[in-house]
Amino acid sequence: MKKIAMGASVVAGVSVLGAPAFAGTLTGVSTTGDVRVFEELGGGQVGLSGSNGSAAIIDALGSAGSVELDDNIDYGWGNETPSTLTANFTDGSIMFGSVGQADWLGGLGTQWTNGIYSAYTPQLGGLGIGSGAQLFGAIQTTLSSYNVFQRLSDPNIQSVSSNNGEYSFELAGHDTFASGLQLNVSDPLYPVLSTMMASEVVKYSLDGGTSWDYAYSFGENSYASGVVDAGDNFSFTRNYQFTVGTPNPVDVPEPSALLGLAAIGGLVTAAKRRKNA
Repeated sequence: MKKIAMGASVVAGVSVLGAPAFAGTLTGVSTTGDVRVFEELGGGQVGLSGSNGSAAIIDALGSAGSVELDDNIDYGWGNETPSTLTANFTDGSIMFGSVGQADWLGGLGTQWTNGIYSAYTPQLGGLGIGSGAQLFGAIQTTLSSYNVFQRLSDPNIQSVSSNNGEYSFELAGHDTFASGLQLNVSDPLYPVLSTMMASEVVKYSLDGGTSWDYAYSFGENSYASGVVDAGDNFSFTRNYQFTVGTPNPVDVPEPSALLGLAAIGGLVTAAKRRKNA
């Protein structure tokens, strides 16, 4: 124990280099707006919780459940209720937000349609879509009855963790884009969209920041969740993984300092040997 205490006191006074950070501990959560909590029921099912309080949210984030923001936006922009979930850790915080009409028309729509067109050019080409810009226009006109942007705007946060400035989280979603849009197999778009994947979209802000970034996936970094919503029997079957931010360096001694500690240790050992001789 004395050697450990001596090492700690010496290390505290030397110059440092960056090293991998350590995971933070979730200390609390807070929400605003329209928030629903889905809890793990067992047997491969999740279902709507009877509570949306902090304890229920923390339990959902630590299990197969999830926290949904702005559920009613699915039915149109008139139902939009901006909603947030903030997760506070010992080493920082991340705020998640629902996405609204202003986001989609303010640049997100162009970014997203260009992205999905790039990921699924052959499939969308088969529908007569020749560019992301054309898809953006179609979603607001000929495809407006599908509420594409609205159905992508109520993210379900399935888990979140912190690593001293870097945050990892998952969104619970659907196995296919067709399922996410709740298409019937008889829908003319079903054969194509059932071969595509798209997570819901979440915006986020790190460590008390005032600006938003967006996170979404077209199937990359996703996996089968192993659960399904007991209410509709098709939601939450796939989780989409994201990592954002940059971990802050942890102070550790430089190699020269470590050599100095080793030399000190050698001197102490030699002194003990002389004393015992």
